[in-house]
Amino acid sequence: MKRYIIFITLLFIVLSSPLVQATDSRFILFIMDGVSLAEIEEIKTPNLEQLITNGAVGLMNMRTAGELEPDDSYLTIGAGTRARVDKGGYLNFNLTEEYQGTKVRDIYIRRVGHLNTEADIVNLRLKSIRDANQSSSYQAEIGHLTTLLNQANLDVAVLGNADIWNQARRQVALIGINKYGIVKQGDVGQKMYRQTDQYPSGYITDHDYLMKQFNKFFDTSDLLVVESGDTSRIEAVRQLLTTKKFKQAKKKAIKRVDRLLGLIVKELDFNKDYLLVVIPTPASGNKLTLATLVGPTIKDGLLTSGSTRRTGLITSLDIAPTIYYSLINSNKGQFTGRGMTSVKSDKGLDYLSQLNNKIKRTFKWRPIVVKGFILLQIITLGLVAFIFIYNRDNNLLERISIYLLISLLWIPSCFLLSSYFLDQNIYFAISSWLIISLFLAHYTIQQENKLLPFLVPTLVITTLLTFDLWRGADWTKLSVLGYSPVIGARFYGIGNEFMGVLIGAGIIGLTGLQELKERLVNKHMLILFILLVLTVGYPKAGANFGGVITATLACSVTYFNLKGYNFDWKILLKISLVLLGTVLIIILIDFYGGLKTNTHLAHTLVVIKEEGISELLVIISRKLQMNLKLLRWTIWSRVLLAFVIILIILFKWPQGKIRDLIINYPSLAAGFRGSIVGSTVTMLVNDSGVVAAATLLLFPIFTLLYIVLVSKKN
Repeated sequence: MKRYIIFITLLFIVLSSPLVQATDSRFILFIMDGVSLAEIEEIKTPNLEQLITNGAVGLMNMRTAGELEPDDSYLTIGAGTRARVDKGGYLNFNLTEEYQGTKVRDIYIRRVGHLNTEADIVNLRLKSIRDANQSSSYQAEIGHLTTLLNQANLDVAVLGNADIWNQARRQVALIGINKYGIVKQGDVGQKMYRQTDQYPSGYITDHDYLMKQFNKFFDTSDLLVVESGDTSRIEAVRQLLTTKKFKQAKKKAIKRVDRLLGLIVKELDFNKDYLLVVIPTPASGNKLTLATLVGPTIKDGLLTSGSTRRTGLITSLDIAPTIYYSLINSNKGQFTGRGMTSVKSDKGLDYLSQLNNKIKRTFKWRPIVVKGFILLQIITLGLVAFIFIYNRDNNLLERISIYLLISLLWIPSCFLLSSYFLDQNIYFAISSWLIISLFLAHYTIQQENKLLPFLVPTLVITTLLTFDLWRGADWTKLSVLGYSPVIGARFYGIGNEFMGVLIGAGIIGLTGLQELKERLVNKHMLILFILLVLTVGYPKAGANFGGVITATLACSVTYFNLKGYNFDWKILLKISLVLLGTVLIIILIDFYGGLKTNTHLAHTLVVIKEEGISELLVIISRKLQMNLKLLRWTIWSRVLLAFVIILIILFKWPQGKIRDLIINYPSLAAGFRGSIVGSTVTMLVNDSGVVAAATLLLFPIFTLLYIVLVSKKN
């Protein structure tokens, strides 16, 4: 009977345990650091070109929790989330080596306290690396990928280095270390290179020795990380070389790395093995790098992932889950990124080069354009404040102010369509946008109906954004007011800048339209508000969770104001229930709506479920830190402060104008109240709430100022 009970208990434990089954595959991660897309296009690399043809290729965002340097980039790959190295990331040695005259084994035991497992390679600055990440908002777990693979009885090996002269550069081990700073198998020692006077770095990778070690560890490891070394060495000494000498040395290094890649490819069977070629650190002056993946489940074409949901674009955070899911038949193992997949396509390097140029140009234009836009807003607000405070009946100043106010309402539409100007000079583009905005402002101001000047631009931007988001956000992705793949905070849906624009313009546009069209009753407004909320939050459209909360509360407050309700606890309860219902619907759609990839919200909820409440606290802390940082440093906080000041002025000068507005334009007054609530909410629920609040108030505040100026003039 006891045996029977024991058998049943063991059977229950086995059946209730998650099934994690290793595959027969090997995964080779080949590092070709410090190379640009332009260099790959210019220099003949037959082996890499063959892999690109047979596999999938994509641009890769390499953002870390620190700098865009090898230490941080390599550690981020191994941690599976954004990480950083305070110092000593390069201090990885074979256990048999010496460092500063002392045995590496002895140094490690003195610093860490034990070495109760087999190890070939150790990191000597584990504590400082841990401390750096514990103080980081991302709370990266060092060696997360290797730790998970080891738990599944899979082994990791690391080969190669990028040493120069007598300086160790063994950051590659950061990809393969576990949480104790250990790599069980591998070789990053001095035998991996040989001295030469033909290269400015003094060393080149010894291909014969590396391949000997590769063949040794290939059968005993499941993940094999290979540092090619030579291109990284040339980048490391770039500042010491003339431009001509650097180009010559870099070309030779790239060709050597390609030959090494060819030797490794000969040892692989792509019917079962995977090879991922990555550039962890972009060459100087570049922002995105290149990645190529070949393997049994990979189609020839372009890479994508659930992190970006964009064809031809991935992140370095996707490397760890890609390796894990390729080696283990399980979706367990929580990572910030998502596994890479391939999309069959005839597009290749030419397409990625064009995309990269557009992304780089947008990234370069963005600070210039946005700063100019904000400066123009502040100047306009200052001019209007001067008119109100000093009560100057100056027709010229008032007319200039009106033209500026309405022109600025047209500029977001120009920004949304800015991708059509990327082939032009930036000053031509800015001049074109200003001329177009002034022309449209002049045309609408000349109309008899004085609501049209603000109503037309608000409805135009609302319509354009809604159309764009429901068709895949093609305009938003390359807009100077959109999100940048270089920064990597968001890759799809609607960013906080346009989220604020859409909610603010949408509410003012719809309530203004109701002032113009009496047949637009509250039932119609309710339907349009629901469409606005769905556009912001639906996973295949805006996919902005903070925006859903903001839009729901702003639209609810506006709607109940339109209905004439007094805001007591019953109305607040109704609004809370509406918010709860909306959030639940969005979450259910995200999880069960048949989407190929869940949004960041769904992924975050899964992580919180697996990791517990501590993960939620980390996320909240990171968002608060980001908001405090932006509140202090971003230029958007200046215009937000200017909006607050102009509102304070409006309540005193000109006297009675706010009261007249509420009486004469009750629908618009409801929209203004809803917008104020929305701007307050978005400050609290978004990690860049300052930006969203500033853009959300643009259309309401400028519309309000326009109406007051026109009524004052009349």
